[in-house]
Amino acid sequence: MKTIQICPGLLALGLFITTITTLHAAPIPGYLVLKETEVEVESEGSNKVLKLEIKTQAPIPVDGKSGAFGYAALTDGGNNLLVLVTHLPIDDSSYEHPESGFHTHVLDLKAPGEACAGADFEVDLANSGKNKAFDADYRWKTKGNKISVKKVPVADLGDAGVESIVSFTLKPILDANNKPTHLCVKVMDQN
Repeated sequence: MKTIQICPGLLALGLFITTITTLHAAPIPGYLVLKETEVEVESEGSNKVLKLEIKTQAPIPVDGKSGAFGYAALTDGGNNLLVLVTHLPIDDSSYEHPESGFHTHVLDLKAPGEACAGADFEVDLANSGKNKAFDADYRWKTKGNKISVKKVPVADLGDAGVESIVSFTLKPILDANNKPTHLCVKVMDQN
């Protein structure tokens, strides 16, 4: 009889790889796969402004029918981050595009609470709503597989640098009046 000795470290590594593969078995839609990202900070007099450009693997849906998703420039550990997002029919922006639903926010994230179990983050609705840049009208555009925003005052981002760019899906939990009580964030890709 032959005895096979299994190294506990290799067994743990194999289980880890199996778990990760299983967790990411569902394919990520091409419009959430980040191919290229570029962040530029320019001076305009005494102010600095940020320009963000994102290129995805597939065209970005602009029909408002692809669910709640977006792109974010993460800053300052999840505080004052810039998002380009669509989440129709939730209306929380004065500057939402009527067809695509896309708009911008500067908001804060927090660890997911019980309502957002399984999410990577939860939008801190209370603190985000207090931010003067929450409902900002930044110049953005999308065409094909590209989305960009420019002339974002760096001061609106707490003068923090961009740590990474992510794509995400959003799961809104609504009250009886269709107002969000929780916004659960699942990161899909990071660059």
